[in-house]
Amino acid sequence: MNAREAQETSQRAREEELRQVGAEESAPAGDQAPSALQMRMRILEMSAVFSELGDGTLRAVARRMRPVGLTARDTLRLGGQGGDVVVFLASGQVEESITDSAGKVLLTKRPTPGDLVILPAPRTGGRFVTNIYGLTDAVLLTLDRDGLLGGLGRDVEKVAVTLDKLWEQELSAAAAIAAQMESRIEAPIVAVYSAKGGAGATTLAVNAAAALARKYPRQVLLIDLAAPFGHAVLFADLIATGSIASASKAAPGDFVAALRGNIVNHRAGMGVLPGTLRPEEADLLTGELAGRVLDAVVAGQKVIVVDVGTSLAEAALAVIERAECVVIVVPPEIAAMTDARRALAIFRDIMNVPDHRMELVLNQRTPHPPLDRAAVESILGRKMSVVVGFDDSRPEDSALAGALVLQHDPSSMVSRGATDIARVIVASLKLDG
Repeated sequence: MNAREAQETSQRAREEELRQVGAEESAPAGDQAPSALQMRMRILEMSAVFSELGDGTLRAVARRMRPVGLTARDTLRLGGQGGDVVVFLASGQVEESITDSAGKVLLTKRPTPGDLVILPAPRTGGRFVTNIYGLTDAVLLTLDRDGLLGGLGRDVEKVAVTLDKLWEQELSAAAAIAAQMESRIEAPIVAVYSAKGGAGATTLAVNAAAALARKYPRQVLLIDLAAPFGHAVLFADLIATGSIASASKAAPGDFVAALRGNIVNHRAGMGVLPGTLRPEEADLLTGELAGRVLDAVVAGQKVIVVDVGTSLAEAALAVIERAECVVIVVPPEIAAMTDARRALAIFRDIMNVPDHRMELVLNQRTPHPPLDRAAVESILGRKMSVVVGFDDSRPEDSALAGALVLQHDPSSMVSRGATDIARVIVASLKLDG
């Protein structure tokens, strides 16, 4: 189902909503056991597509899910019409692959129980095929078109738009993997840090990564380690389907595949890898895990940008130690100066980060900051590499419009600042050399 079709059938969905009770009572008794419904509702609640729906709608959708058994070494093949079906993995192990019309494998994933298997949207016709191969005996939960319409009711259009976005992300991922397979380089790492929350570091990191992706399409990866509440995926208007934390729960041999499968790709040409999806996962982000992640993703990329947030926890320190460029975002506020000076002292004196690897960015978040550039440089004893002017509400307006600031308003102060940061990174890392 796509967004256009959802609009055409919304009236039918409203009529179906009035008949939900009768449909729910007529389903087979085994499928409607309280324990089975509870498990399915939990799966729906954990999905990025259905998580914001009300309990009543979730229950109605759960009642319409049907189990499909897939025996080991069997393959379920779904063509372009697969977009009218939603498939979850309930139990067992499967491998999902997306192929083009010639049979070339573009993308492979190994979803874990509870994951949504993304299928081709109907508008792609027969150009892509999703194959689900049973590594072990597995059970899939499916929702056909009528089940979606009947269960979702008035929410059908919102879900259809989200499913369309997920499929666009899958196509971007396939293109990115193809580009990266041709490259044999190992990407340098850029850490973006701010000692103070609300300094705009994530906004600048996301848009600087997008600016880099214009120069190096499909070879820029942004990793969001700003725990416990990372917002890089939100600011990029993407839908997270997994994270570093969830990949860490996979079997050791499946870790790299799970990690790469959790990268969501933006049409601007950059990938985004969330650190966590829920606050309670923050404790999983250890220094050892951060090192494993960097080892797994450096191949094939041109540059990796890591938003380490404001914490100097072990995961952030592990990234900063390996970073060839550390971008420190500083707001021109009196309270932020003490924190910034302490952070600089830690990087320089304890972690032995040389001065030439640190780039300072002054981000003017208010129209009349208490400190000007000269005062900030005097206090910190460092020159600013980039100064980002006050941009009023443009970053928030872009987020509400579902676009990056760089795309929504290319002439804004944040867009110019992000572009300048990208130039500084290119020069610092000598990427053009």
